[in-house]
Amino acid sequence: MRKVELALIVSDPDQDCERIISSARACGLAPICCSNVAEARMLLAQEGFKLVFCKEVLSDGDFRAVLREAKRLDPYLPVILLSHSTDWDFYLKALGVGAFEVIVCPPNPLEAQNIILSALADTIDTEVERRAAA
Repeated sequence: MRKVELALIVSDPDQDCERIISSARACGLAPICCSNVAEARMLLAQEGFKLVFCKEVLSDGDFRAVLREAKRLDPYLPVILLSHSTDWDFYLKALGVGAFEVIVCPPNPLEAQNIILSALADTIDTEVERRAAA
């Protein structure tokens, strides 16, 4: 039996979230959704996620809090930021604080799927490297 790979989506339920859910499913992931930092912390501590998506601004914080928690639990867990900003400086700052990539909302399904597949491939490469080093 194939293991189900989980993706955490931290976002208000809206059209952007629905598009990310569809893209995650198209890439073989089972999405679990929550809407704030507190819920994300609880879920990250309990589940083994392969990927995290996080809206830029949440009701009780922002993506940086989710990013810190995800990286604390698993330094190699890819966190993809969902943002309405197309500003290049913002993009570089997001990558600088540890985001894997930024998906500009509303997300283009094909672009989102390509980013998801890239993150999953990066995760597999990292797991192989960690096993080889052990």
